[in-house]
Amino acid sequence: MSVNLNVNSLLDYIRQYSEEKDYAAMLEHTNILLAKDPDNGEYLLYKLKALEGLGKATSDIKFLHHYIKSRSTDITGYLLLYRSSLERDDVVTAIFCLVFSLSIEPDNEQVISLLLDILQDINPEYKRVKINVMTTSRIGHLSCEIEPLFRSIQDQPQDCLYIFLRGGGNIANQYLFDLLENFANIIVDSFWMNLYLSRPLLLNEFFLAEFPYDNNLMLRGVLASNVSITGFKNLCSIYNNFPRFLKIPEQDITLGWQLLANKNLYKEDKLVCLHVRDSAYLSSVSTSHDFSYHDFRDAKISSYQKSIEHLLSQGYKVIRIGANTNQRLELESNNYFDFCLDRDEVHGEFLEVFMLDVCQFFIANFGGPYGVAAMLDTPTLVVNGAPIQQPYMKYGRFIPKRLFQGKEEINLLDVCADKPLSADNNTPIHLSFNSSEFENYNYHYLDNSEDEILQAVVEFEKLVENRVLDMSLTERQEAYYNALPDSFCHKNKCVITDCFLKQHEHIFQLTAKEAE
Repeated sequence: MSVNLNVNSLLDYIRQYSEEKDYAAMLEHTNILLAKDPDNGEYLLYKLKALEGLGKATSDIKFLHHYIKSRSTDITGYLLLYRSSLERDDVVTAIFCLVFSLSIEPDNEQVISLLLDILQDINPEYKRVKINVMTTSRIGHLSCEIEPLFRSIQDQPQDCLYIFLRGGGNIANQYLFDLLENFANIIVDSFWMNLYLSRPLLLNEFFLAEFPYDNNLMLRGVLASNVSITGFKNLCSIYNNFPRFLKIPEQDITLGWQLLANKNLYKEDKLVCLHVRDSAYLSSVSTSHDFSYHDFRDAKISSYQKSIEHLLSQGYKVIRIGANTNQRLELESNNYFDFCLDRDEVHGEFLEVFMLDVCQFFIANFGGPYGVAAMLDTPTLVVNGAPIQQPYMKYGRFIPKRLFQGKEEINLLDVCADKPLSADNNTPIHLSFNSSEFENYNYHYLDNSEDEILQAVVEFEKLVENRVLDMSLTERQEAYYNALPDSFCHKNKCVITDCFLKQHEHIFQLTAKEAE
């Protein structure tokens, strides 16, 4: 009969039961109200009072989650969930509850004391806690979030507990994720992850573990262009000024060589890894999202054949890596291996990371594996680089795709000086990652030719010894570097190859006098 009562009648009964302390009846009638209006803050308070009266306020976790989501600036729900988490020995949830409580009431001395007590129990050195959400579905993001953060703080006092949240979705490379998990506290918790993603500004910045390159800042109102500018500057600085942090365990190194030996690849060999970006991988990541706007960054594997044949003639073994591909190179050689097409279904993700860690150098595009190579300090030559952006790693060189608007070739130093897409669109060309946007303004990139790639590979190979690239610059490269504006967020010593600068001086405004 109560189900058919109108809202006002139900409210009258609830108030009456509250006065009479008949909390069972109060809960029954409140549940009827919440069935009519599930997120009503007033009704949720009535239910909370009824549960407290019945001594069950901390036992209904589902309700506490609902209460927090609906009344996220009321610390009552967080503190009740905190008590519930202690009862279940769930320390992480307890910490999150206190962190969000302090984000709402930063001067609450009782909550401050509770948080410090928990941190001290974990580690007497801890005085702070910081949280962020990982991006696990793309290997480039997976490699450039946690590792460079820890690389940059490894020599600082370890007085902060870092906790990283992730959802239960796709992980781009399980082995790399496992390596990160060896030193970072990574938690799967959809409730807290969704709470942060839906209310990013609710978490006080004091508790935010900001990544060097942090796409999550866009949720906090930071422009995508500013995220990119700051992110690239941070990564350049970190990789060039801090020693490597992540190491592959010895037992994994042993396993890696055992697996490669089965494929006729040995520790004594000179290995070069190759990644040629195409549309197959991103298409496989999600069938519901169209990634074709990235296609201008792709390349044709056929244009790499001369370079591969050159490396083979110099005694190298060349291994193509990547998860998926829609291209095949018609090259018959016992020393060329295509692990995209002949991928180890069990160990493929591990071998990809391992080979990037042991190869002499890496020929890459600006794609996911490039980020892993940066993390491992692997000397890397980026070819078909688009948009123009110097590698942010410690040891790198690159050649960009040339850029045209109609038939007119664009000066790439102008691009580095933040040349906008047009008079009515001030997005810098080097920060535009949308091919349809390019087409609207009649821009197109020209892929590097076979000979351009070959010349770059020949030059680069001569500079690498024992996985270390000679980073000294030629006079021509010095002139190019000095001509780059300081505002260019990619500016660092990972410059364009000398051969490419010499061949295309006109698009860098380098006169013969400047170069000589």
